[in-house]
Amino acid sequence: MKLPRLLTGVLLLLFLAAPAHAAPQVGHVRLAHLSPDTPAVDVYLYPFGGDRAKLVLNAVPYGGVSPYQNLSAGQYTVAMRPAGAGATTPPVLSANVRVEGGQAYTVAGMGPYKSIRLQVLNDSMELPDGKAGLRVIAASLKERVVTVSAGDVEEDLRFADTPEYTEVDAAMQKITAAAGDETATADVELAPGSTNTVVVLDGDRGLRLLPLTDAAAPGVTPEGAVDTGMGGLADTGPPVWPLALAGALALAVGAVLLRLRTPSGGTT
Repeated sequence: MKLPRLLTGVLLLLFLAAPAHAAPQVGHVRLAHLSPDTPAVDVYLYPFGGDRAKLVLNAVPYGGVSPYQNLSAGQYTVAMRPAGAGATTPPVLSANVRVEGGQAYTVAGMGPYKSIRLQVLNDSMELPDGKAGLRVIAASLKERVVTVSAGDVEEDLRFADTPEYTEVDAAMQKITAAAGDETATADVELAPGSTNTVVVLDGDRGLRLLPLTDAAAPGVTPEGAVDTGMGGLADTGPPVWPLALAGALALAVGAVLLRLRTPSGGTT
């Protein structure tokens, strides 16, 4: 009987047409305000060259960090305006960020108000088994130099420094930031394969530490990336090719069933 051969041929064709490994087409971006003497800002995220914002965060204060947001791979523009300013007001500063599929980024307002800048930080990296990535960002204006220690790692950081990740053991790590008589500590659980950031901020009294989990592991969605409630960021939706494959398969099966129900030599 020829019908099973027909169905087998259709399935084989569809299998060969499907990619063996579809490259991730979604990246993850979060936004941060880390300039101590800069008032609250409204943060806008646009597709590159567009004027319709995909995301608006209102009145983000110093130390504010958004959840990660899903973005289709491509280029985007981040703009900051004074809190409450109209959407057409010229931004105080802006920066472009190229989002790669499967990668995570932080776009942060850094430095003092008079020379604030937007800095794009790569939050992803590949790590050996049993290791985690840790970086500490110095965002304290009161203490221009802080000494940061985590396990056997110790480093002096100046205000607005954004160092690369350091490989450390994946374990509970005690992070300490000290400057003169000021000291702040935080116990941070570092998972294997994860990247993590601790931000040194000015607190009401002395220093304070803000621990952040970045990418859980290479190619793994960072925590918070599925939260699209901040500004109503549009969902990127599922990949197209599985839907096309399912549709083609349904058509092929339907054609076979139709022929099975049609008497030999008959018409439909």
